[in-house]
Amino acid sequence: MPRAVAKTTGVIVRESHLQIDLRAQGFGRERLDLAPTPANIQYAARLRLEILAKIERGSFALADYFPDSPRAVKDALSLTFKQLAGEWLRVKKPQVQHSTFHHYEQTLTSYHYNELMEMRLASLDYRALMKLLADFPSNGKTFNNVATVLRQVLEYGFKAKLLAEPLHDHVQMRRHQKPGPDPFPLHEVNQIIQSMPAGQARNYFELAFFSGMRPSEQIAMQWSKVDLKAGKMLVDAARTRGEEKGTKTGNTRTVELTANALEALRRQKVSSHRNAVYVFETEQGKPFGSTDIPLDAWWRPTVSALGLRYRDARQTRHTFATMCLMAGITPGWVAMQMGHSIEMFFRVYSRWIQGADQGAERRKLDAFIAKS
Repeated sequence: MPRAVAKTTGVIVRESHLQIDLRAQGFGRERLDLAPTPANIQYAARLRLEILAKIERGSFALADYFPDSPRAVKDALSLTFKQLAGEWLRVKKPQVQHSTFHHYEQTLTSYHYNELMEMRLASLDYRALMKLLADFPSNGKTFNNVATVLRQVLEYGFKAKLLAEPLHDHVQMRRHQKPGPDPFPLHEVNQIIQSMPAGQARNYFELAFFSGMRPSEQIAMQWSKVDLKAGKMLVDAARTRGEEKGTKTGNTRTVELTANALEALRRQKVSSHRNAVYVFETEQGKPFGSTDIPLDAWWRPTVSALGLRYRDARQTRHTFATMCLMAGITPGWVAMQMGHSIEMFFRVYSRWIQGADQGAERRKLDAFIAKS
């Protein structure tokens, strides 16, 4: 077929394929491996209009439409890391929880990325990456928090053909020892509860110590999920950074209320507004947007005033778990109450599980052997 140009559409017809003419827009004549049929020419014309609209909005990337074009590589390498990170954030936003996305944004705008942000992808190679990682925090946990985001951005860039090599493979996480539970002894638990301001503050932390709930679950708890008569409550939601979502594990669970937890909820019910939706609310009748409110207003001042060694309020949950184990309660029941898998529960609390029986299990084995 002789060469022909469809002037009204900007589609160039070749013998065995088509080209979209984008020279006026600063690109080139990009190849489409489609037979030059009337239907395909119309398709190419519509595709060109779509591309022109994206160019006008500033959102066009040549590699999205013509990944095999030699110009696509040149176009991609002219991007900065900041542009790549921005594109990755737009992709991730509908896929992750609000709190996770907020963490991504905060990490990418932290000083750790200052030098990287304006770097062209053409300059980002193994040597530049190693230099950057050398300046990341030396603490294993902090390093991993910062580097995990970098690895994800680089992986996206490689898969989107914006980076020529898989640099993400060179971002290795560091080993670090996660702090174990640091529970309060029972006499300190009682001190803290009794020293809390009477009313909602005392009810809040008595429930925390004797139910094993996560703080994010506690501020999202609604009265409709609490059955005071049956002594149970349904835990199916959590709130972080003002957004309500499912629990950390994505599973719902029914918690059997201990006597202390039940009494705290009964007191809270009496003092709550008749139409209150949430178990714990602000003075304006709104749910707590985050756990910072009970932490700043009640927890820190009380622990400080008592002169106790400071531990964060998440230790209320660890205190519940270890208290149950030292009382000889079956680990499976405790794990179910807390929303843990049994494997995770044994991994976190193995030290208390091993010491809770005070040698009773060993004595059983000794007795069995003695009879043989």
